[in-house]
Amino acid sequence: MVTIGGNACAGFSEADQALIDQAASRFVASRGLFTRALSRVGRTAGSAVERAVLFLAPNARAIIEEYASEALWSLLSASRIGLAGRNARPAREQIYRGAVAASGAVSGLAGGVVSLADIPFSMAMMFRAIAEIARSHGEDLDDFATRRACLEVFGFGTIRNEDEDIEASYWAVRGALTHAPVSIFLRTVASRFSLVVSDQVLASMVPVVGALAGAGVNYLFMGHFQSMAQVHFTLRALERRYGDADAVRACFDRHVEHYRQRKQLFRRAA
Repeated sequence: MVTIGGNACAGFSEADQALIDQAASRFVASRGLFTRALSRVGRTAGSAVERAVLFLAPNARAIIEEYASEALWSLLSASRIGLAGRNARPAREQIYRGAVAASGAVSGLAGGVVSLADIPFSMAMMFRAIAEIARSHGEDLDDFATRRACLEVFGFGTIRNEDEDIEASYWAVRGALTHAPVSIFLRTVASRFSLVVSDQVLASMVPVVGALAGAGVNYLFMGHFQSMAQVHFTLRALERRYGDADAVRACFDRHVEHYRQRKQLFRRAA
């Protein structure tokens, strides 16, 4: 565990400081070189067909966004089937990564419009994985606020810019989503999540290469959203425990800044 000086984390127990440190490490690592490289695999594999798709269907991304908006809430409800409302058991992260990787490989090998069949399955698996993570942090899946918090994870976006300011990439987005009416909330989340779906579809449209890209992209994004869910629900649990969201935020931000500085020093040394 990294020890942070000053008063930012002074009010937290050693165990809870370790949790904040782990969350910050996950947050920074989710924007690492390896994941950005894998993200490019999907976009590169799909680039050959992207121009054709956009020429034939210039509104394709908007259609996907509309589809995602309509499907979000219903898929979340369906993916929770069989999950108890409360259970402190650790989330089974690797099972879900393996499932979406296999499904991405099969749909990518088939290519074309067949790849669209993978969307509802991979989305449902992502929802279920996030729901399990929420539950493992003491959230009640039968609570509307918890289900909404599960959807918030998708609002935090995908791996686009590892140096993106933390205000834009987590706290500001979280604040905007928390206070938005349900209809606006769903559209906002869908607009961000549709980027994931679009990359997945385009990558899977190239046979054989699409199988590798489809599996890789699915595995990548599942891992990314699981990491963001761990960060999100760790911070929510600490906010409930201490009753001081500002203190949790200050400590988390200090740890994130530490890991970013360490990453920059490593790059310069390399």
